[in-house]
Amino acid sequence: MERRKNKILMVISYPDTRLKKELESFNKNGYDVSLIIWERSWPFPIDNDIEVKRFKVNVPVGHIKNLFYFPFWWIFLLFWLLKMNWDVLHSVNFDTFFFSIIVAKIKEKPVVYDIFDFYGDMMDGFLRPVISNVDKFIMKFADVIIIADDSRITQIDKNLGNDIITVNNSPEESLFQIENKISDGSEFRIFLGGKINKDRGTDLIISAIKDMKDVQLIVKGFCSEEKYKNKLLAMINDMKNVNMDLNGVPYNEITQNMLKADLTIALYDPSIPNNKYASPNKLFESMASGIPIIVNDDTPMANIVKEENCGLIVPFENNNALREAIFRIKDDQALQQKLGNNGRNAYANKYNWKIMEQRLMGIYDQFVELKT
Repeated sequence: MERRKNKILMVISYPDTRLKKELESFNKNGYDVSLIIWERSWPFPIDNDIEVKRFKVNVPVGHIKNLFYFPFWWIFLLFWLLKMNWDVLHSVNFDTFFFSIIVAKIKEKPVVYDIFDFYGDMMDGFLRPVISNVDKFIMKFADVIIIADDSRITQIDKNLGNDIITVNNSPEESLFQIENKISDGSEFRIFLGGKINKDRGTDLIISAIKDMKDVQLIVKGFCSEEKYKNKLLAMINDMKNVNMDLNGVPYNEITQNMLKADLTIALYDPSIPNNKYASPNKLFESMASGIPIIVNDDTPMANIVKEENCGLIVPFENNNALREAIFRIKDDQALQQKLGNNGRNAYANKYNWKIMEQRLMGIYDQFVELKT
């Protein structure tokens, strides 16, 4: 008998770089993979040979209007979950898993629960314990749970009893070729890329570099919070050393800017429960790029930065500490190179996407069936 690869159906309610990497890894390793996605905020480019069912209602992620459209998304999701043929269901986050587990049980198929964000800790008031408890209860029915950082084991419930596999948010090495790194040395370049939200302290970074000479801040990302977006634009109105685009950019533009940078910064407000378990792409992107990173304490990324000695750690909302850390790296090229090299070595040996891909494929190998 011949071993055959199962058909994987992935479902997610927003475009995400991590999902794109996973999907492409499945496709590259011979799996027949399809996708159901709510394509909102920005497009989600996928190879033409991959079957994609797109719910095309373009409402920014996090906007209050999403509450109105979620029921329509769930109807769309349920219809295609029932209609499409698949062997294993790969469900991302609570807002798809609740319905995915129901259909998976009806069809008697395995389901993998990929937790990018734990929704309970993103909620306020009475919704937080309600969503958290429901999520922890239904995730017990998943065949495998995937998390982005080891710290999330404590967040979701270390006594679940499920197989829990960590797949870090590491980028593909092909996107970060160090030999292509360009630096003319005229300015010290700080780069911020990806999602730009209030709880990620972009305004704090702008305030910190405001009066710094020979320092340029480049921001390329997407901000769905209109009020915060306007605040940032107002802050940089008279600043000549900030280049900001908050309308969303292709991922290759983010990688190229990271390679050209001398430093990146990742601040996550630790008063928000979900941020205490965040595993940002930019941490591993800085490692892959061979540049230092500044992060704040009380986060899992601070533990990694400390362990790998690839950056500096500051308290959140401490402007003086942030400025001092920036100056320390800017004015000490030996330290800058040491931290960058340490990060690159850690990426190559521990956090390379090839390593994460092997873990991901190992999960699905157990579902490979015998073809008679």
